[in-house]
Amino acid sequence: MALTLYGVTFTDAHGNHAEPPAGATLVVVRDLAAIVGESEYAVVEPTAERVAQYTDVVSAFARRAAVLPAPVGVVFKHNDAVHRWLELHYVALSDALSFVDNRVVARVHVWRPGPPEDREAGSDLAAAAAESLRVLRRAAVTTVPLRVEKVTGIVLSAAFLVEEELWKDFGHEVEEQGRRTPNLRFELTGPWPPYDFIQMQLAT
Repeated sequence: MALTLYGVTFTDAHGNHAEPPAGATLVVVRDLAAIVGESEYAVVEPTAERVAQYTDVVSAFARRAAVLPAPVGVVFKHNDAVHRWLELHYVALSDALSFVDNRVVARVHVWRPGPPEDREAGSDLAAAAAESLRVLRRAAVTTVPLRVEKVTGIVLSAAFLVEEELWKDFGHEVEEQGRRTPNLRFELTGPWPPYDFIQMQLAT
């Protein structure tokens, strides 16, 4: 039976008393564990049902410890292939887990109330969003852009990697930016696992 990869986590955070979500098991190499589930060895389409299941599994493990989420649809032919992959990329995966440990992701989107065609357009919106997101970057470990204003190319949405213990402080800063620009809306979602900050080398 082939295995679909949900992500990678630290083994010691998921001891014998922590039951994995239904359909998920761990393939362990030293202190790392690949989170996997049974699958056909075929191209896996990212249907809404599969994405929802994937999100549930990753979120369940992320509540206990750091997780590196895998792209949806990654399938290994068998257990040994997963084991070899963990061994091959052990150092990079360990370093990445250490980097995101005790950190969560906030996604912030800036938009203007009004007709749909005006919500994410305009140089004034872009300028205000640029300044506010610049302020928010100072409250985060790092950030990546998600969406841009279609004319200026200035970022309107971004993901921020935030220290878990400072999550409330970051939320208060987002609220403060909203108060400073009452004609705009600042939408904060999260905390999320670090979906936006992980790129995996999947060759075995």
